[in-house]
Amino acid sequence: MAKTQPPAPPRQALPDGEPNRYLAKVKASLGKRWSVSRMETLYEIADLAMYLWALDRPGEAVAIAAAVAAAVPAPPPLPGGRVNYNLWCPATHSHALVARLGASARPEQAGASRAALLADPGINRGNPGYVADRVADARRVAEAPPAPRSMTRECQDLARAVGGLVLYAELAAGDPLFAPHAPDAAALIPQLLAKLGATLRGA
Repeated sequence: MAKTQPPAPPRQALPDGEPNRYLAKVKASLGKRWSVSRMETLYEIADLAMYLWALDRPGEAVAIAAAVAAAVPAPPPLPGGRVNYNLWCPATHSHALVARLGASARPEQAGASRAALLADPGINRGNPGYVADRVADARRVAEAPPAPRSMTRECQDLARAVGGLVLYAELAAGDPLFAPHAPDAAALIPQLLAKLGATLRGA
């Protein structure tokens, strides 16, 4: 049996013509490791989409997130009726971005992503304290003063805080567990994006 070829990264994820120096490096590295079957790579793909959004390039951000949403449209099954949350949890960040930014350009995919998240948010609904803790973590990231640290760590922390809050914001419209966090998400997402954009432009 022929081996299935993994999906290629979309052109928006390739370094050719990338004007931001840091993103060009990220794309060059990620393009060589592009995979929709590895947890950390899926998180890094979502990070890249958040970077582009923070740089006021939402169309490119959605294109990258949509590539993941198309490749991982629902929680991947495991034997015994279980779900591969190692893949689904990072994929939810891309689905949430498609749901948030893709309504006009990709309405069908945006609707499908929102439905997939509501069916399984990748978070234990029996543990509401986890969501509250993640919101609190995002606030600390947003309010943290500048500190000596690696560019990669700084940008990833900001991007993943944005990704989590976008997920909670999209779920808030249809899941009562997340509804109480909608105001915090609405306030923190622009703050985090502004901080991330400034960091990327200053690289």
